[in-house]
Amino acid sequence: MKENLISRLRYLEKKEDMTILMAAVTGSHSFGLASGQSDYDVRFIYVHNDKRSYLSLSQPIEVIQMKEGQFDMEGWDLFKSSRLTLKSNPALFELFQSQIKLIMHPDYYRKMNGLIADCYSKKTLGHHYYRMMSDNLQQLTKTRESKRKELKIWVQVCRSYLILEYIIQRGSLPPLSVWELLDLVSINQELKTGMTRIFKAKQMEECISNNESEKNLLLLEGKSLSLKNEITRLHQGKSMEMELNELIWTILK
Repeated sequence: MKENLISRLRYLEKKEDMTILMAAVTGSHSFGLASGQSDYDVRFIYVHNDKRSYLSLSQPIEVIQMKEGQFDMEGWDLFKSSRLTLKSNPALFELFQSQIKLIMHPDYYRKMNGLIADCYSKKTLGHHYYRMMSDNLQQLTKTRESKRKELKIWVQVCRSYLILEYIIQRGSLPPLSVWELLDLVSINQELKTGMTRIFKAKQMEECISNNESEKNLLLLEGKSLSLKNEITRLHQGKSMEMELNELIWTILK
């Protein structure tokens, strides 16, 4: 499948007259939760081959998308992705943290990976994953969803919680695999058991019982306030503008 994905990306390069600097599989495959029904979510960063387009009155296309069956591909232009990097964007963090890499421009990847590791705001990521956890918890309590949809929401709740706890406990950027997170994060054993059941149910395309859902809901709702207080103590991050400008100039030469 990896070769198939790379082939589709190379087709896009020719079609759009651009060069891909970085591409990886994100979503459930990178979380270690893929089932037979899971889509392949591919995200990539590219630069237009015609460098004059960056100096023209009409700005070049900043987002390229291709959806076809189980394949969902989306790419961001070098300038757009760099602006997102300045804001410690979580989607970019997950792209570079993915273990399923498809294309890597060595110099670009090394520089960007270093900047994300050294300069990304743990506080910004903390707020993002806290909102994701809270919003999905509210959705579980306020609306009735299909069992399949409910399971997907539970996965986002649990994944966000584990990432948030990892950042708070270790003060560093977390892995994406939920199984690694379960091993590395110190949490209540009852909660850990409940999350393990949720993740296995996602892999097997099964459902969790209402009793399990209510029990997990009570456990996680009790964590919310203490987590919110901990986020305020996280590192704010460092400025990356000069380094990103230099990286852009080097690529556009």
